[in-house]
Amino acid sequence: MQIVSLEFMIFCIITVGVYYMLPGKGKSIWLCITSIFFYAMQSGIYLLCLFAIAIISYMAGLGVEKNKLKSPKTILYSAIVFDLLFLGYFKYIGFLSGGRLQSVVLPVGISFYTFMAMAYVIDVHRGDYRAEKNFINYLLFISFFPIILSGPIERASHLLEQFQLERMKKVCFRLAFIKHGLLRMLWGYFMKMVLADRIAIVVKTVYGTPEQYGGGIIFLTACLYSLQIYFDFSGYTNIAIGLAETLGISVVENFKRPYFAVSIADFWRRWHISLSTWFRDYIYIPLGGNRKGTVRKYCNIIAVFLLSGLWHGAGWTFILWGALHGIYQVIGAILKPIRTKLCKMFRLQKSISLCSLQVASTFFYVTIAWMLFQASDLMTVIGLWKRFLTPQFWQLFDGTIYNLGLDYPSLTLLVLGSALVLFVDICNEKGIYIIEKLEKEHLLLRWPVYIVGILIVLICGIWGSGLDISSFIYHGF
Repeated sequence: MQIVSLEFMIFCIITVGVYYMLPGKGKSIWLCITSIFFYAMQSGIYLLCLFAIAIISYMAGLGVEKNKLKSPKTILYSAIVFDLLFLGYFKYIGFLSGGRLQSVVLPVGISFYTFMAMAYVIDVHRGDYRAEKNFINYLLFISFFPIILSGPIERASHLLEQFQLERMKKVCFRLAFIKHGLLRMLWGYFMKMVLADRIAIVVKTVYGTPEQYGGGIIFLTACLYSLQIYFDFSGYTNIAIGLAETLGISVVENFKRPYFAVSIADFWRRWHISLSTWFRDYIYIPLGGNRKGTVRKYCNIIAVFLLSGLWHGAGWTFILWGALHGIYQVIGAILKPIRTKLCKMFRLQKSISLCSLQVASTFFYVTIAWMLFQASDLMTVIGLWKRFLTPQFWQLFDGTIYNLGLDYPSLTLLVLGSALVLFVDICNEKGIYIIEKLEKEHLLLRWPVYIVGILIVLICGIWGSGLDISSFIYHGF
């Protein structure tokens, strides 16, 4: 059952409809049942993996809290080791064995719910959250279907807290929540189906035969892939947050206009926020953060990003991607005093042109690193980088771009749609939230916009030569 499917829409309607007819206790039980059913439809027998992680972390949480004065660290470390071994077997066995052992099928979402389980046990150990006594509530926290496939990576103090009986008793049908959630979902489907899946055609065409194109086309494709992964992942997140909102449940934001970042550090405050803060709270700070000297701080940054790369995938391309972002951050931190002095010297601290340059340069560095995501191995991405030495810029103007898998109407739709996302992101960056503004307008203005938006997604989401509604990129992580 793909999220982009009629079956999923029917599933959501039934889930939300029954949910609001049940009393408080029934709501959490119903959501747990539907979440388990949804995950079983994705992974089949690998549902057992989810149960194993849930049971171990649930019992570990109880054990840690009960034995605080004795040996809670033994239980804590045992639970973490179990989770890591579980994740390592399914995700890294082939890579770690050098290919000598065959990789097994990766259970969908295992990287996300394993991190949620580890964070829960650590939070209980730290005293930041009381151990959950109700297993149904905890299982729902681990398996909550809007976020189980690709996050955001939630914390118990935020999401699990919302499944408590007293809070569930207060949940009632509110048209404002339903409407706002549906609009958010519609925006997510637009980003995914209309934009991301169209860009995927170009990326597949160019990267499939890179020797046919010069560096200009290769770099344009790299920039498009940067947009694709943003439209794809942010689109999923919007769907997840909107769907949760129709249930009266709040899910943390995962994106804040990442391509408006003025530095790599700023980028990671805006991109996949739930993962960034997870590594900050459970890896970077425990390693010492910036409290043990500059050299140690830089080593910690590199270590965190190497682990982040490994979290994304079992391969040297992902590890290099993480190392590259770590190096970016270290170089940025080293050069920051120099940049500050130059800005003061030339009075550029409030310059719009300077800010634009910073945004453009950050996007460039991020784009170069994203190329490692698409490449199957290091030699492939090195070959793509070498193509930059022969730019052949005339291919950008001789009609070649109309032969990259998209015809003129589809290409026009992609450009206009991307411009719309840019406009919305600019407004959001300035604190002007389009959805909220739209909801306050007269119904004679609102409903035509709603209807047009639905028609665009339904028609343009499936129309176009070579268009294939693929799964979300981050489902593979």
